[in-house]
Amino acid sequence: MKATGIIVEYNPLHNGHMYHLQKTKELFPDTCIIAVMSGNFTQRGEPAIIDKFARTEMAIKAGVDLVIELPFVFTVQNADIFAQTSVHLLDMLGVDNIVFGSETGDITTLEDMLSQMDSKTYHNRVKFHLKQGNSYPTASALAMKEQGIDEGFDAPNNILGLQYLKAKQTLKSGIEFHTIKRTSTGYYEKIKARASIQSATAIREQIKHDEAIDRYVPKHVSSILKDRKAIDYNSFTSSFQYIINAMDARDIKSLFNMTEGIEHRIKKMRQFDSTDELIEQLITRRYTYSSIKRTLAHLLCQTPSDLIESFTPGYIRVLGMNETGKAYLSQIKHDLTVPLVTNAKEGIHPYLDHELKVSQIYTLASDKDVFKMEFDPTINLYID
Repeated sequence: MKATGIIVEYNPLHNGHMYHLQKTKELFPDTCIIAVMSGNFTQRGEPAIIDKFARTEMAIKAGVDLVIELPFVFTVQNADIFAQTSVHLLDMLGVDNIVFGSETGDITTLEDMLSQMDSKTYHNRVKFHLKQGNSYPTASALAMKEQGIDEGFDAPNNILGLQYLKAKQTLKSGIEFHTIKRTSTGYYEKIKARASIQSATAIREQIKHDEAIDRYVPKHVSSILKDRKAIDYNSFTSSFQYIINAMDARDIKSLFNMTEGIEHRIKKMRQFDSTDELIEQLITRRYTYSSIKRTLAHLLCQTPSDLIESFTPGYIRVLGMNETGKAYLSQIKHDLTVPLVTNAKEGIHPYLDHELKVSQIYTLASDKDVFKMEFDPTINLYID
């Protein structure tokens, strides 16, 4: 049996994701579909709207055969690390192809952009714009524009797509990449009238305001979300108030992603009524919205700066599977070079130990004991 990989967050799973899955299965109808999925926090540093176990159930019921967790220490990172570690996990699992969505929908266009990014001129222009006080994403976009690429480069899914292709080069992987054009809405767009495919951002806003989402998500997703508490960063406002007041700047600096004196800026933020307000006060020209959210995620989850010694996956954590996924794992498990984890416990790997800690923190805001769910016998979940 062969395997096809996808990289997802499903925050929550919606009709656009179903379109991606449908097209992936049309391209590769007789393969095991393996999804590498972020856990209780997302790449942009936000807590997921619902826990990873509920989102795993969404994925399996949608037609994914095997769901693998991207550890928190790899998820809450810049796009390059998120992409490289996701691709690395899929490479370890022996997938032949990876299919991702992008704004361009054209792999050749993305490969051309990547070629420009590899040029000496590009790197020199990025350094110049960074010295002008710009954030890295802004500096990168400006450098590309100066090389004649001023459209599509900084679109969110194109950015990730470029990093997936770059990861292939770095890992010297034989995986083939394919891209599907995103349909209907952009990543940050609000609800569009009469459109059945909406952005995850818009859908989360609907959920936050108790507005109907049935038209935009599969029925099983509506059922899973029904009567569940939606989580966002404001769910942790009291936690941030306590942490910032209790820790001194030196302790904050000892955490991961605390650079360029950001710990002093954080320490000054003693008065805020919501996490949204805290984020807005911390944003500067150099510190983007996403980078601040990632920094706060590591502050909330108390990620030590010396924890992350390597961006090489040290284990493969199974969150859920059906019979096809189970059969594929049985086929390849003896070829794996790292432990395959189907039942989580402490002591397997420092990154998994931290994952359990993250679930304890997520549980503070959740309506379920997500930490306790970490120890359920995952191998028996969602098997048809």
